Amino acid sequence: MSRKVFVSLALVPAIAMLCGCGRNPLFFRLAANYYPVSPVGTQWDYELSGGGSLIVTVVDQTVKSQRGCYKIQRGTDYAYFVNEAGRLDHYEDHRVMFNGYEVPVYQSWVTYLEWPLTMGYCRTDTASASTTVQGVTITHNWRRTVEVMGLETVSDSTGTWESCYHLRQAERTIDWIQTGGYEPETTYVTRNIWLAPDVGMVKKTTPDSTLVLSGYSPGQ
Repeated sequence: MSRKVFVSLALVPAIAMLCGCGRNPLFFRLAANYYPVSPVGTQWDYELSGGGSLIVTVVDQTVKSQRGCYKIQRGTDYAYFVNEAGRLDHYEDHRVMFNGYEVPVYQSWVTYLEWPLTMGYCRTDTASASTTVQGVTITHNWRRTVEVMGLETVSDSTGTWESCYHLRQAERTIDWIQTGGYEPETTYVTRNIWLAPDVGMVKKTTPDSTLVLSGYSPGQ
């Protein structure tokens, strides 16, 4: 079965103008990758406020919880991402310290961002879980909200990055070891993140630190 598509001739000059007069900012942002998690070998070098550095590297393709994904090393930690079907998914692995041991309480794939990013975008993800260890019940409640604050230009030691999306990420975790002497423990974390087109994160701030990109090397 064939399908015919009709385009008004009145639209042709407008389309030609958009495509032929240099780079259109909107089209550029729509086509850009704001959070690359591939290919293997891609590396970001960051400088930390107060001294120190952090190297982030795409180290492997693997399978996590029955999903093919990319494995990313951040210092001594690892993260897992899938970027497909119009969204970026992250494998959340939440643990609670109990009697000197890390107890897994919540593991699942959760959408981190949806594409394309837009002004005013806001997403909230939540999770509630519980587990029993040594006869003690541990409950875990988690919420993360991500909001696009605007488009900004960021300057750092590697240069100036235009058309960066400024994200504000607010995360709340409530853990409760339900036994005598323990009260629910609530943790709040607020992050401001700047994503540059086809590079990814170029800056991140928290109340305690600032991280800026010092080097970027795309993999092959």
